[in-house]
Amino acid sequence: MRCRFRWLSLLAAVLLSVLPASARFAVALQPEVATARIGISAGVAIAQVPPGTDRRALEQRIPILFETADRLGVTIDSVSVGQGFFSEDGVVMSEHDLDLVVSGPPDNVNALAAILGQAWDQSLVFDWYAAADGSMATATILLPSGAVALTGPIYEQLVGELVDGGHVRYAGADSLIFVANTGDGPDAAFYARMTRAQQLFERVGVRVGPVQPGRAEMVTLDRATYDAYIARRIRGKAA
Repeated sequence: MRCRFRWLSLLAAVLLSVLPASARFAVALQPEVATARIGISAGVAIAQVPPGTDRRALEQRIPILFETADRLGVTIDSVSVGQGFFSEDGVVMSEHDLDLVVSGPPDNVNALAAILGQAWDQSLVFDWYAAADGSMATATILLPSGAVALTGPIYEQLVGELVDGGHVRYAGADSLIFVANTGDGPDAAFYARMTRAQQLFERVGVRVGPVQPGRAEMVTLDRATYDAYIARRIRGKAA
């Protein structure tokens, strides 16, 4: 095995040695590509748009998303209209948001989030980068019966456990709830709340899948930092 490793290392060195200097330089500068879930609302542009509205309709309604992503070299893996929910003084609050997952160089993903945050007058935007060793716990609960089963009374019970709120994707059998442990509580308590939320669904007759734990690194962007994140973008492809 050791001889094979040395042979492969030698082969790699030879291949690099015969590449033109410009090609070797391009390889060295190849940017990292990461996948992120962007937590953002498009504000009034989607306020009256039904949850579940898909990419084709959104290309007409919010073209800035697609034009900016293309300019920055960021791939939109999936996008539709979802719903964010949270509790404010015990009252359930919600707003239409985007179920938006993208891939690209992290600096450009952050720049995309910042540009959209400014354009849509958002006070905060969150980027969750999936990472096995990420510092933040996340959880996903699948809703194979569809998110339309989530009624007002169910949300009222749900925020009792999901105290920091969450995000719902409306996509038929591929619907889900995504939650991140943005509070100060330990991960064990977070996952215990998620399990109780799952049990709540079962009690009210909503079919759900198992809690899928995950981890992520979260980047928080706001009005004071949008310009800084935009300035860090990698130049290229007319970015």
